[in-house]
This record gives sequence, C-alpha cells and structure tokens, in this order.
Amino acid sequence: MRQIRSHWLVALILGSTLLVTTAASAADEASPGAPPWRGHMMTRFQQQLGLTDAQVQAIRDVHARHADGRKQLGQSLRQAQSDLRRLALNAGDPAAIHAKSAEIAQLLSQGVSMRVQTLQEISPILTSEQRDKLAQMGPRMFGHHRGA
Repeated sequence: MRQIRSHWLVALILGSTLLVTTAASAADEASPGAPPWRGHMMTRFQQQLGLTDAQVQAIRDVHARHADGRKQLGQSLRQAQSDLRRLALNAGDPAAIHAKSAEIAQLLSQGVSMRVQTLQEISPILTSEQRDKLAQMGPRMFGHHRGA
C-alpha cells in the first residue's frame, strides 16, 4: 500500500512540475535570449487566434510583468519537489514528507492563481471570438503535452 502511494506521489510531483513550469516558461516568449521555439509558439498562437500585432505586444507585456514571479515560483517549486524526492527516497520522517507535500500543493495553487490572473489580464485584449477560441484550446496549445 505504501509503495503504491509513493508511486502516485512521484507521478503527481513530476506531472505537476511539468505542467506549472511549462506554462510559466511558455509565457516568457518575449524574454531576451529566449529559445527560438517560444517565438514560434507565439506566432502559432497569433495565427490560431487571429491576433493583431498590437494584441500580441499587449499579451507579451502582460507576461513580462509576471515573469519574475513565475520564475521565482518555478524555482521554489523545483526545490521543494527535489527536497520531497530526497525525503521519500531516503525514508524521511512521515511528518516532514507530509509538510513538504503540503508546501508543494500550496506552490501549485499559487501557480494556478498566477495563470488565472494572467488570463484575466489578457481577456480584455482579446475579442469575444478570440476568448472563445482560447477557452476551447486544449493544453497542447501551451506545450503541456510533453511527456504524455
């Protein structure tokens, strides 16, 4: 029973890390020195939603305002998950494992809140049709399909 639970815990940790860090990093397509694929992803996003150049710039500005917070959250989440892996693999104290799991859950919740805030800031930039298209896009649009 304990072994099954630990496998689920590891799977949850890995999946949540991928989801949060991919969403955060994908949003930084305008960062200086960003990998070329981020620019390509924004171009595809622009084409799929029919965004104007002004809309793209406004969305980049929104993402840029939140870049430092996303980066810090990503670093904190990766560190907490590394700590939890170490605790779980080295027969750590159950109370410490529980506390670290709770910390990770809180960081994941922060990530979701940040994503919602970003979407709320982007919403007025988009037309009603563009908002509908964005709402219908699956996680593959944002690169969340990796590892699946």
